[in-house]
Order: sequence, then C-alpha cells, then structure tokens
Amino acid sequence: MLDIIQRLEAVDPRRGLFLYDDFVGPPEFVPYREFASRVAGAAEHFRARGVAPGTCVVLPFETSSSVIFAFLGLMELGAVPLSVKPYILSTPKGPYRDFLARIRERYGASLILDAPGLSGLELPLERLPLPPSGAKRAGVKLREVAPEELAFVQFSSGSTSFPKGVPITHENLAANLRMIIRHDGRTSEDRVTSWLPLYHDMGLIGGLLTCITVGNDLLLSQPASFLMDPLGWLELISSEKVMGSVIPNFAIDYALKSLKSADADDLKRLDLSRVRSIYLGSEPINIPNLEQFLDILAPCGLRRDVFMPCYGMAETVLMVASVPPRQTVRVITAPNGQPAISVGRPLTEFEVRLRAEDGQLCGEGELGEIELRGGSLAPSYFLDDRPLRGEDGFYATGDLGFQKEGELFITGRINDRIKVNGQSFFSGDFEQAVERLGFIRPGRTAVIQVKGRLVVLAEVNHPSALERLEDSRKQVCQSVLETVGVTLAKEDVLFIRYGQLQKTSSGKLQRRAITEAYEQGRIRTVTPMELRADLLQMRAQRLVLGSVMVARQRGRRWMASGKAALSAGLLRLKPGGQRQDGP
Repeated sequence: MLDIIQRLEAVDPRRGLFLYDDFVGPPEFVPYREFASRVAGAAEHFRARGVAPGTCVVLPFETSSSVIFAFLGLMELGAVPLSVKPYILSTPKGPYRDFLARIRERYGASLILDAPGLSGLELPLERLPLPPSGAKRAGVKLREVAPEELAFVQFSSGSTSFPKGVPITHENLAANLRMIIRHDGRTSEDRVTSWLPLYHDMGLIGGLLTCITVGNDLLLSQPASFLMDPLGWLELISSEKVMGSVIPNFAIDYALKSLKSADADDLKRLDLSRVRSIYLGSEPINIPNLEQFLDILAPCGLRRDVFMPCYGMAETVLMVASVPPRQTVRVITAPNGQPAISVGRPLTEFEVRLRAEDGQLCGEGELGEIELRGGSLAPSYFLDDRPLRGEDGFYATGDLGFQKEGELFITGRINDRIKVNGQSFFSGDFEQAVERLGFIRPGRTAVIQVKGRLVVLAEVNHPSALERLEDSRKQVCQSVLETVGVTLAKEDVLFIRYGQLQKTSSGKLQRRAITEAYEQGRIRTVTPMELRADLLQMRAQRLVLGSVMVARQRGRRWMASGKAALSAGLLRLKPGGQRQDGP
C-alpha cells in the first residue's frame, strides 16, 4: 500500500478523496498527490511521541481525513493499527469502555488514537493525539515493506462471539485488492462513492483502499448521512456521475422505504445511467426488495445488471467471490426449498469446496460447509498460535451453501442451523416466514432454539397485534407451518420491546448474545401501553429526521433550479459578453 501511495504523487491533481459531512454540502478535497506527504507527516508526528515499530495502537476508525492519515501514518511507521468501531454519540458509554478493555487485555494494546468522537469519554487506554490537521512532510520517500509484514489488524463481525482480530499482511492486502480491481475492471477515470464505516472491511477495503490503489475518485460520506437521507446517496451518484458503490443489503431495504414515498420530481431528476457496478454483501440478500428497488429506479436509467452480490470475510481481507459486472442476479431454489441468490464464482486465487455433515465432500447442488484455501487467507487470528487452515490448507468458514455450474450460493451459518425432528433448517427460513405478516417489523425477528424448543422473538408495529395476542401468535405459527413445515408452540412466540435484538455493525443478528439474554431472562415482552410509548418516540424521531430530509431535498431542488437558471443565462450570452435579444 505504501508503494502505491508513493506513486500517487504523479497522478492527475484533480483526482482524490472527497469527504462529505452529508450528501449536500461541499466536500473536503484531498488530492491523491498529497497522500505521501500527509502520510509521512502523520508518521513523524507519532514517532515524535514515542510510538515505535510493532506498537499496537487501537484506532477507532471514524470517517475523517485526520483518522485516515493517522491509520496510514501508523502503517508507514511500522506500528500496528487495530481498526475498531468508533464510539457513537448518544449510545451508552459503559459497553464501549468494556469493549476497549477487552481489546487491551487480549492484544496488549496500551494506546488509543484520540479520535474526535472520544472527547469526554473515560478510557481504559492512554490517548495518542491525532496529527495536526493537514500535517505534511514533503519530499520524503515512504519506506519499503516486506510482504509478510503486518499492515494492520481488522476484526471479524462478531455475530457468534467477541470479534476476533485478523492480521492483515501487506502481501495479503495487495493480493485481495488486486483481485477486486481486476474483477470489476475499474479505471482511474471512474468515480466511486461509499458511506460504509471504515472499521468495516467492506468500507475500508472495498471502499477506501481499492480507490487509492487505482487512483480513482472516492466520494466518501459519513455512515449516518445515509441513515438520515438515503435518497441523498442516489442524488450524489446522479449529480457526480458515479460509476460504482459498495453497500450492505440492508441499504436496499432502508432506501426502498424512502423511494416508495419520494416526490415524483425528485426521482425524475435522477440520472443513474452511468452506474456500472454496485457490490452488495455483508448479509443475506432480500430478493423481493431488490426487485422492487430495481423496478422503481429503472426509469432513472439504473440497469438490472448493476448489482454484484458478493461473499467474503475479514479472514480473507475482504472478498472471496462475486458476480461479475453486467450480469443479472441469478436466483434458484436451494436444497432446503428456499430461494437462494448467486454470489458468483470464486475469485481467481481462491479454491472453494463444500463438505457435508458426514464429512464427505459435496457434489453439484449439495448443501455443505464452505471451505476455502489460497488467495489472501490469514494463517491464524492475531496473537493466536492455532492455525486457521487444516493440514491440506483449507479453512472451514462456518458458512453453509452449495455450488451450481461453478457459482456459489450462500444459505446461512452453521450456528444458524436448527434441527427439528432430524431435519435441518436455518433460522433465516423461520424469520422470513414470520416477517411475511404485516404486523411484524421487517428485520426485527430472531428465531432461536433453547433446550429443543423453537422460540420466536419479534417486534410488532401496532398495539392491535398485542390486544389480540392469541390470534397474532396463531398467525405466526400458521405462517411458519405453511412456509417451513414446522409446528411451533403458541407460548413460544414472544412479542418484545424494541431494541433488544443485538446486531453486528453489518446488520447480522448476534444469535449467541440474543440466546444468552433470553436464557438469563433479560428479554422483555412488550405491553400495548409500552408499545404505544415506543411508537410515539419513534414518530418523534421520524418527524425530526423527516424535517432534515425535507430540508435537504428542498436544498437539492434549489441548487438544481439555480444551476439550470445559471446555465440558461450563460447560453443567452454572446461570446463577447453581450446578451442576445432572442430567447
């Protein structure tokens, strides 16, 4: 990565990183030509404060140029940045302090980058000041690194346990970046946008580092900007002639709500015809919602072949398989009878096979655990002597799927598998069946197995579902029976208070944590009165959010009309600056 940054000194000065606080305001622009001097300046700042090569520094990866150059500066110094989630304002401080304490104890880190979001927070680590804004050290050649040297540590999603540190070497990082760029065929002329958090592998590797490697423009926004204004993401793609993006599946579900209620004039102004590739990953893909999203935006020029479902993990740096550009999404029926979406063929340097429960290798179309080797797979977790790979070099991922005509299909996680009367099912099969009902909140259901019993934990969207509790429970049981063919006990269908279903940063249910909370009696059911209070609070938040979105949409309309008026005025001027008489 450092040699790539050095070469950026010779690129077009107009190419670089555009950082947006939201999708509307003017961005901060950092030309790629300045990256080497900014990285060298950050490294010198840390060196002067006693940070030595090999020092582990916890780095809460906020989306800001200062934190990005701190990350790269630590890499230049030979220190080891541990890329972790930042503290989110207005969330409880205790759990975040506990998280940092566990990182300190497990990995021996004593320093934490003093990112802006940590202001006023009591920390279990010594603060390391950020480099001064715009700090540079011009004319310095960045160091050469050995391929096996550690570049940074990223963390697994933590859907089944505390996140595990994955050591990313310069060699593995370069290999995965090379595979991704070769796969999507981007050039330095292309423009890419991302709002994914940088502590997440999709945001850091798929968003930031791929663009730095190619030298193509990256329009980088705060993660909260998408949650505040999902249509703003599409407006930015349209106005800035963006070629590609990288998103998790929940973004489709979330944006779809805004698209359905959007002003027709807002949609008419969108020009999405330049979009060529949008990587889609992180979690199971909601096929009906993806189809609706494409249908609504087809008049805006969005082609049906732009989405590239992909599969990957922190252990491989990022990507393992992906649908290629300009290929429509393929949906077939999985061996368990549920629809499954292709995530494409494994990338060139990976070998993938599947193994059945009995230990035998799977044939075509047979369900099994995904095993892989080669490519950019880490040898072990950070500071853990136990190898990830077996004797034959394959890593058992814990993911389940099947292959058809060379393409890979993901059906779930081994830990999500539920056995009922000798038959295997996935938690997601039950959850989709429950969420077919109109009174269930989408994406707010968890089905767990406790001492052989199936327990449904679901959030509802209207007090009437609780006032006719027995009927609502019967409907859930009936939907599961019709869809999955399994009988549930009514008393094991629980409607719960909002916000109790823990999720990872990429939106995956933390099933082990949810199961433990249930077993310890920490999952609370909801009464009609409590639900009304929750709904009132949500409506108040939506009113605030809605006013922000309306203001932003009006701002975009004002800017669009202003640009149109300016263009019309310029057209009415003669070359000498005199106004023409005619229209």
